[in-house]
Amino acid sequence: MKEVRGNQRGSAVAEFVMVSALLIAVFLAILQLTLALHVRNTLMDAAAAGARYGTLADRGPGDGVGRTQDIIRGALSDRFASNVQANAISIGGTPGVRITVRAGIPLIGMIPFAGEFVVHGESVRYG
Repeated sequence: MKEVRGNQRGSAVAEFVMVSALLIAVFLAILQLTLALHVRNTLMDAAAAGARYGTLADRGPGDGVGRTQDIIRGALSDRFASNVQANAISIGGTPGVRITVRAGIPLIGMIPFAGEFVVHGESVRYG
């Protein structure tokens, strides 16, 4: 067995703890970034689907807002669906709908904490 010199006793345990803490912090940061991107992508998809729904022949912008909120509530939670707006717009001379979703960025788990995502979904009315 190798002999350990005087002041080096126990340093392997301290090094292990420091490196483990750093690796755990990096892992949790990557996990939280992944969660934030998931929330953003879900909001973008819900806004686009709501805009398409709001441009159907028998629907209006208000219906698109409801559809967007339903999708967000089903995929995420109610607090992400609280600020959804619809505007009638013109895209290349064709009437359409723009759905705007504003939601907090989740920094600790799914709790919207600081900053906000602002995403838009647009669609034109055919027919």
